[in-house]
Amino acid sequence: MRKKIVVGLVVLLLLFVLYFAYMMVAVRGTFAPILPADKAGGDAVTAGVEGHRIVGRMHLEGQANPSAPLVVILHGDAPFAHPRYQYGVAADIANAAPGTRVVALMRPGYTDAYGAHSDGEHGSTSGDNYTPEAVKDLADAIVELKTRFHAPSVLLLGHSGGATMAANISALSPGLVQHVYLAACPCDVLPFRKHMAQLQTSPVWLFPVRSLSPLQTLDQMQPGVAITAISGSEDPLALPVYARDYVAKAKARGFDASMVIIPGKGHEILDEDVVIKAVADDAKARMSQAPGSGPTDSAHPSTS
Repeated sequence: MRKKIVVGLVVLLLLFVLYFAYMMVAVRGTFAPILPADKAGGDAVTAGVEGHRIVGRMHLEGQANPSAPLVVILHGDAPFAHPRYQYGVAADIANAAPGTRVVALMRPGYTDAYGAHSDGEHGSTSGDNYTPEAVKDLADAIVELKTRFHAPSVLLLGHSGGATMAANISALSPGLVQHVYLAACPCDVLPFRKHMAQLQTSPVWLFPVRSLSPLQTLDQMQPGVAITAISGSEDPLALPVYARDYVAKAKARGFDASMVIIPGKGHEILDEDVVIKAVADDAKARMSQAPGSGPTDSAHPSTS
């Protein structure tokens, strides 16, 4: 009898190990389908040096306005998927703010739904991939794109884990970002990971990580960055309190920071009209305020 119990426990343990191993592979989007590249929309962009290449897609409605900011979008952690929703949002913002280049970038280690892949470590989508290396690779890519397109300013929009990255980039890259928009931001990483460990009953959220937390990197942010955090009132993942505490600390340090709550909405808010309108209106205001602003003749410079 005792032998049968031991064998049963060993089998259960083996099944758990196999299941855990499968999940660690699947969570990276390994088994997600790849769609035809010609269905992606927009123009492919690549920035960064060998081993640190960041890919994405750019949307531009009409001719490029030299006064327009460069708008950059960062997707969320996207477990089990090759994210593409950020491309639709990029198209929506570009349509709402003609003349503005809107670039949605793939975070390090991620592959989009059309097979384009950014170099770097994907991680296990457990709040473990907001590392200094990932932040630097994205910041370097944004610097390169800003220079390539001669953009006078940068508006950075991030969703979920991408909002965490956006906040860290804005804090650690002085002068690069003029306004950062944080949609459903887990801006306080440690409490967020503890919350997710309880919510998903998964030990992976308790493993030690090297992630940077926006609530801490905010101490290094230089003046000149405006901050808008947007959360759904019913978000069960990135609880609104994480963004609210971030905004409160930013205000206390003298930053132009605001918090927007979308009533009745949950975590997937990147494509909400409130978000798109906020970024598009910001871009249009910057174009209208610039002296002698107008379209150029080169709407689509090289994006390689």
